[in-house]
Amino acid sequence: MQWLKKMIVLGASVSLLSVVAVILYTTTDETLPSLLAVQPVYLLAAVLLHVLSYGIWGYRISVLCRSLGERVGVIRSTEVAASSLLMMAITPSSAGGEPVMVYMLTKEGITPGKASAIVVAGRLFDALLLLLALPLALITLKRTSLELDILLVSAALTVILAIAAISLVISNHSWAISAVTALVQRLSRVVGLGAVSDSLIGKIEEGVIEFRNSFIGGARGTGGVRSARSRRSDMLLASLATILFWVVEFMHIPLILYGLNVQDAFSFIPLAFAVQVIISIVMVVPITPGASGVAELSSTALLATFVPLHLVGIVVICWRAVTYYLNVVVGAVVSIRIVRNMDFIRNMSR
Repeated sequence: MQWLKKMIVLGASVSLLSVVAVILYTTTDETLPSLLAVQPVYLLAAVLLHVLSYGIWGYRISVLCRSLGERVGVIRSTEVAASSLLMMAITPSSAGGEPVMVYMLTKEGITPGKASAIVVAGRLFDALLLLLALPLALITLKRTSLELDILLVSAALTVILAIAAISLVISNHSWAISAVTALVQRLSRVVGLGAVSDSLIGKIEEGVIEFRNSFIGGARGTGGVRSARSRRSDMLLASLATILFWVVEFMHIPLILYGLNVQDAFSFIPLAFAVQVIISIVMVVPITPGASGVAELSSTALLATFVPLHLVGIVVICWRAVTYYLNVVVGAVVSIRIVRNMDFIRNMSR
């Protein structure tokens, strides 16, 4: 587990150094009085909203499971979502969270192919919503820096390439099987495990085919034990849950501004939403663990377009405390509890 500790330390270090840089850049004579006058109740409201977002995320996972004929309760699905938070916070593009969720869903009796389809479908809902919102965000914000534009284009291309790769898997699963098998064989040789067994290759083939069939069935609302109408209803509920999730997440900055006594803070909601759409897409670029540094610096550049300079650093610190450090803490607590429960179950079975 040494690598996990190193990644946590690396991500936190980059984030803290970025925060220090932001503070040095934005601190003025008005910063300290503004900090002392903060209203904690609004910061607490931002924290509670973020915790609520876990439940919304869990509800979407539960609905997607139901669309494929699987039953996973909202509470258990929320635990599945929360279990991925730590890995999301320490891996570039938050890519480590998806395998954790797939693993947790397989513990609920769902096959790896279906579990992968559920997790990928959720991420596609997020990606499509953010990409659709991006033009409106750019129009609302009106201007960004050249450096941020480069990051934004890179992030958008990363998302589009990911969607294209998923589409390729669905349309040409034989190619996907060959690619995944070749990758597994290469990794096996690199780590010194030797040749991959035929049984493992067979499981890879079954997993890819089941992922494809489950994804297509869920998207079209066909197949399985549920009616097509019910499954289309599930897709609608998942879409609405995705919209609600991001609205709740994007309310953090308006609440923080209100807590900092910014007059007419809620009039900045359109701008705050636009900023967070752009930041969410920029954070996809796989540069640092959990987008540490990228998130702080890009948010500083964007928030400075409408937030008083002496408050920008405080807003960035509070926002990252809610959306990053809280995730690390919650993810660690949930992960430890899961490991302890697994140890208890093993001991009871002896």
